[in-house]
Amino acid sequence: MNHPIKFFSILMLMSAAVSADLSVNHSLQVSTQPYAPACEDMDAKSKVLQQIQNKIQMHPEQKNHLLDQFWSEIRKNQTPIIEHFNETHQRVIYLYRGAKHNVRLIGGPSNDHEWLTRLKGTDIWFKESIVDSRFIGSYSFAVDSPNIDGYLSNYCPHLNPNLKESRDQRRSILKVQQLDPFNPHKWFDSKNIALKTNTTLRNENIAKLSRAPNFIDPTQMAEKSEKQLTSSVLKSKVLGNDRLIQIYATPPQVGKSYITLIFFDGEQYAHLVKVPHILDQLVQQQQLPPIQAVFVGHPNDQLRAKELSPNPEYTQFFQEELLPWMSQHLPYQHDHNKTVLLGSSLGGLSSAYLALKTSNDISHVVPLSGSFWWKSDPNDTINGMSKLIRASTLDNTKKLNWYISANSYENSRQNNSLSILETSPIVAQDLIDQGHNVHYQEYIGGHSYAVWQIVIQDALKYFFKNKSH
Repeated sequence: MNHPIKFFSILMLMSAAVSADLSVNHSLQVSTQPYAPACEDMDAKSKVLQQIQNKIQMHPEQKNHLLDQFWSEIRKNQTPIIEHFNETHQRVIYLYRGAKHNVRLIGGPSNDHEWLTRLKGTDIWFKESIVDSRFIGSYSFAVDSPNIDGYLSNYCPHLNPNLKESRDQRRSILKVQQLDPFNPHKWFDSKNIALKTNTTLRNENIAKLSRAPNFIDPTQMAEKSEKQLTSSVLKSKVLGNDRLIQIYATPPQVGKSYITLIFFDGEQYAHLVKVPHILDQLVQQQQLPPIQAVFVGHPNDQLRAKELSPNPEYTQFFQEELLPWMSQHLPYQHDHNKTVLLGSSLGGLSSAYLALKTSNDISHVVPLSGSFWWKSDPNDTINGMSKLIRASTLDNTKKLNWYISANSYENSRQNNSLSILETSPIVAQDLIDQGHNVHYQEYIGGHSYAVWQIVIQDALKYFFKNKSH
């Protein structure tokens, strides 16, 4: 369906962001220590935290006992703590126990890795946020991250509002990443999954609020679907490397043709998000016709970034090697008029680019939080995808069906660059202007597979539910 896109007012946000970027505080004292002092300069608004704080103040001699009692209740009630705020929002409190120097929240309701505050004189680290109750997301913690850049005088975010981190500082959190021990909801149980030593899967906890969309809990999924995946190694002459390709098909249905899905970041969607199980459930509930899915891997993280940024080599691989390989190995006939290309982040960018470049082989496209901030030329004033869409070379492209999504916390982190949230509706409108059928949807969440699991369900039902096949 052709719908005009409603653009959101971002002038105030952009103005404040640029001002912040231009006013970096260079006068902060540089730390020469491996860790900066812990932040204890934030007052808790949560009733639960205020109660334990008051109890300790009234009975300081019982502090250790009171803290043990507090954490026992937290383990029973699970985290994050969710408190009522108003009819549309809730207060979410993330908790961690006992870090020595600092804790950061990776994910959650933010576009950055937020620092937790320590409740003064306790082992309670917390981060509070007022969040739309439709929120869903995944998260983990980075505990005692080293102060690599040496520029933080403390870990209080309100005292360091304009500082930028180096890539090394940001990536250092991966070495100290931990799950939330008080939240049993996570992508997978490491005891029940055999991970390769070079896996790119990263486990996270899952949190959803009271009005979050329908989410299929991965901890409740059976392993049957995953065991029925077939795996092959595709050797590419074009790219000069190998990659894992996995295929899954829902049980056969007499007289019905199959939809074909092609996923980038195949390992994540096959084993983390557990798409095979989701497809089984949607097909068994008769919400969708039968589906076969192809999960395309990447040799490693470094090559992933290169391959999924628009380039002629990967386009040649996709068209001349992957698609013919699929025709030979798919269990059911590959209908080019019912072929969906899906990917998230850089995979979303690549899905959009390859769909336009190979439109005779693709009918539907689902860019999940596509990295449309990408530019082919740093001097361009528009994003690279809009530049390609508006180019005359695409005038004769077959018109495709699109479900484009972006999430509320995918605004710019560094405040001086285009964001996913800003560029996605622009790309959607450019496609509409070129005659494509586009549905654009925003979700309440961050850059997270938890949101993308929901988008996949919504997109497939939008395209194919209750339609004759």
